[in-house]
Amino acid sequence: MRSLLKSPKIALKYCGGCNPSFDRAEYVQKIKSAAEGIIEWSNLDDGKYEKILLILGCDTACLKKNFELLEKGIVVSISNNDQNPDKIVKQLLSEDEE
Repeated sequence: MRSLLKSPKIALKYCGGCNPSFDRAEYVQKIKSAAEGIIEWSNLDDGKYEKILLILGCDTACLKKNFELLEKGIVVSISNNDQNPDKIVKQLLSEDEE
């Protein structure tokens, strides 16, 4: 069980952006604002994370295919900006696999 004082580390990974259907950077800012003080953001390269948030630009979700068999970390992916950022934060904080 996660300590109440420890913020989970979440790695953020964007797709290549070849055909985005929404402003990914703007949406991530909304998610980060909703998670302020709750989540510590990381990157994949440092290897120190509990989950990965994939920011997919469209429903094709090319990047997601690279992470389907990933052993480390639970993957949460979004391909549009329809969900409330608070809901994304709750998914990231959940102990259950998505």
